[in-house]
Amino acid sequence: MEEKVNNSKEEKQEIKKLSYEQLEGVARQMSAQLDYITKENQQLKTILQQERLDNMFAELKFKFKVLEFANFFKPAFVESIVKNIEEIMTPSESEESNNKE
Repeated sequence: MEEKVNNSKEEKQEIKKLSYEQLEGVARQMSAQLDYITKENQQLKTILQQERLDNMFAELKFKFKVLEFANFFKPAFVESIVKNIEEIMTPSESEESNNKE
């Protein structure tokens, strides 16, 4: 137990002994890591957005198939699918205002 306490004190002293140049180097490394992680995060966001779009189009495809074979489904279900398709395909007001700008 005493060794751990001594080791942690020694580690603190070693940290305090870093020179300005060493600290500057650590800061540059951390900045480079942040840049890399930020770029990677942006790439992942782009991929996620594309996957969401792909999923939405696949879902629409299946919903149109339901309409194609509407006679096999309950009328209430088909009606809910039609309403859902209309909601998906009708742009919201915020999307319209963004497109106008």
